[in-house]
Amino acid sequence: MDRWPRISAIIPIYGQLGDLPRLLDKLNQQTMKPHEIIVVDSSPAEMRGIPAGVRYLKNPVDLALSGDYNHGAQHATGDLLLLIQQDCLPGLDTDLENNLKLLTQDRVAVTSSVTLPRENWDRYNFWGQALMARWIGTFKQGISGKFDLIRTDVFRKMGGYDTRRFSFAGEDMDLYLRLSEHGEVFVAPTQVIHLHNQSQKTGCMDLFKKHYQLAESFGALLRKWGFKLAQIPYATSYSHHLAKYLYFLLPFCVFFPKYLVPFLFVATNFTNREVWRIRSSKRFVFLLLNPALFLVGLAGTLRGILSGRQRFSVNK
Repeated sequence: MDRWPRISAIIPIYGQLGDLPRLLDKLNQQTMKPHEIIVVDSSPAEMRGIPAGVRYLKNPVDLALSGDYNHGAQHATGDLLLLIQQDCLPGLDTDLENNLKLLTQDRVAVTSSVTLPRENWDRYNFWGQALMARWIGTFKQGISGKFDLIRTDVFRKMGGYDTRRFSFAGEDMDLYLRLSEHGEVFVAPTQVIHLHNQSQKTGCMDLFKKHYQLAESFGALLRKWGFKLAQIPYATSYSHHLAKYLYFLLPFCVFFPKYLVPFLFVATNFTNREVWRIRSSKRFVFLLLNPALFLVGLAGTLRGILSGRQRFSVNK
């Protein structure tokens, strides 16, 4: 290669500059700096106070994060795209360079593992902790939109994120599988820190809405990809996916209620076992909430399978 490839960093902001200055500082400290930094805004209002040194693009259509990434990719001039959310930070100043070195000829994307620090999670309220309990620590998510380095030509050729089928969840897993049809998507040992500062107070209903949203995306993904979903890096995390296997037992409750209803009551509490990390006596409410969340997840999964799309938003 005669020169280092140019990297276009794309950051959706949706009318908020919150963590953007901190992220820009970290990107400018990288040993391999982006060729350009594009911020994409699909909010109704025109933004002011955009930091110097970035390209500001107004997206006329709000199609969530994935739509903003697609819009930024259409205008990017780099050979590679760096998709990153503004509340994320590369762990080390060498991360972008290290990921670039790992982007071998047979690979179409290199993405970092994602870390939610325990100290950030400790600052959430009770329901916020319950919502994010299973994500504490470091996970190999695959494509996540948090620090993904993707070949621009491949991203454009395949049309970027599928915003027709996936609106608010599932789009990253779908993109991972579609990219994998063109080459390897490699999850690097580098880490991106997901600050995930919850700006709004989380309530119990948010938990049910998010659970339904994710289940709907799973149903749509299952309809489209079938057993290929097992290729996704965190598909082996049993507490994330145990509920999906328990769904098959529900019809038999009609015939064997004496045995299966108590069994499912106990088993569904293992589908969300991470909530026991919460240091509050209120966590025992999940002995009843977990079975209820299980049923909500079933409803969302069925809707996703039947429609083939994920459309539900937690902000409705």
